[in-house]
Amino acid sequence: MLTLLNVLSTGSAIFLSFLVLTVRREVNIIANRWLALFLLLLSSALFDGNLKIYGLAEEPYWLIFLFNFNFLLLAPTLYLCVLRFVTPNRNFRIKDLWHFSPSILLMTLNFLVWLSTPEVAQAEPSTTAAELDVADVIVIALIVLQIVGYLCFSFRVLLRHQRNIENFTATPEEFQLKWLFYFLCGVGLMVLTWLLEIFFLPIEQTESKYSFVYFFAIYALGYFSLQQKEVFPFSPEQAEEAEKILEEQDESLSLRRQRIPEDKFDQLKALLLESMEKNKPYLNPEISLAGLAKHQDLSLHELSELINLGFGENFAQFINRYRVEESKNLLISKKHSHLTMVGIAFEAGFNSKTAFNTAFKKNVGISPTEFQKQERSKVAMPV
Repeated sequence: MLTLLNVLSTGSAIFLSFLVLTVRREVNIIANRWLALFLLLLSSALFDGNLKIYGLAEEPYWLIFLFNFNFLLLAPTLYLCVLRFVTPNRNFRIKDLWHFSPSILLMTLNFLVWLSTPEVAQAEPSTTAAELDVADVIVIALIVLQIVGYLCFSFRVLLRHQRNIENFTATPEEFQLKWLFYFLCGVGLMVLTWLLEIFFLPIEQTESKYSFVYFFAIYALGYFSLQQKEVFPFSPEQAEEAEKILEEQDESLSLRRQRIPEDKFDQLKALLLESMEKNKPYLNPEISLAGLAKHQDLSLHELSELINLGFGENFAQFINRYRVEESKNLLISKKHSHLTMVGIAFEAGFNSKTAFNTAFKKNVGISPTEFQKQERSKVAMPV
């Protein structure tokens, strides 16, 4: 039963990799190729675990260091996958090969040992932590340090994306890649389980726990990976501009180089203000930096600079400030007194009540309900 469960986990990881490539083939194409490669490598790691724990086969030395090689490919592959999800126009670069240097180094050293000491290849492999020799411990420590390190880097990149996405959309909660956050948590759980399995708990007492953790973790990874949306639905030209905008986010406003001439800057700012008051593009719940830039006949970079330097805000703050003002008028309007809070949120351009409440409280300091009560009490007070 337990052997079957682990075999199913391995097969499910392989199936999930093909599912990611086929079902999600129209969104985040390059990133999903990296994700599929990671899942294939993960299936290899699970298969190696099956061989060691359940004794399905005696592992020759060359197979052992092949699996170790795959283990060391896991972490950098996941990291490059996350980078591709959060960067709209990122392609593989020569310097990315450095992420795979530990894998190549270990593969080379193991191969040299195999050639120089043929008797090692005939040695029976260790299966428990107590039987691990110094070389095994070094390899496992290297794998653990690399996986933990790259997981931390991946979380850091993802959290940075969640902050930066507000420069491109007024509804950042839809593009914050929460599914990827949970995906990384699932990977972290599998790594923790693997460490417990090797170093702390007797295998014969915990097989069922380990088996079920891996099995359900794989299906959780599959569920979260299929929840993804297109992160940056830009044209290639816009994606290149977006990448430059992201690179500038770490710079302070005062240090950014102004690309719009000063004499033209004030003119474009005035036109933008006029458009916001007259055309009210913020009422469109799907409005994005790309959509507003097209409406204003500006590039992404120009509009981003205009909002960042001209108003000291990011795109989400700029748009939601107008939406909040619109909702304040609706909340005190007798004509719209029949509307619920959800109705007012949609009328003002928000796509959810949660987003409405969050933005309103951030801009006004109190909730929409409290604001409405205060304004109505002012009207009801005798003069």
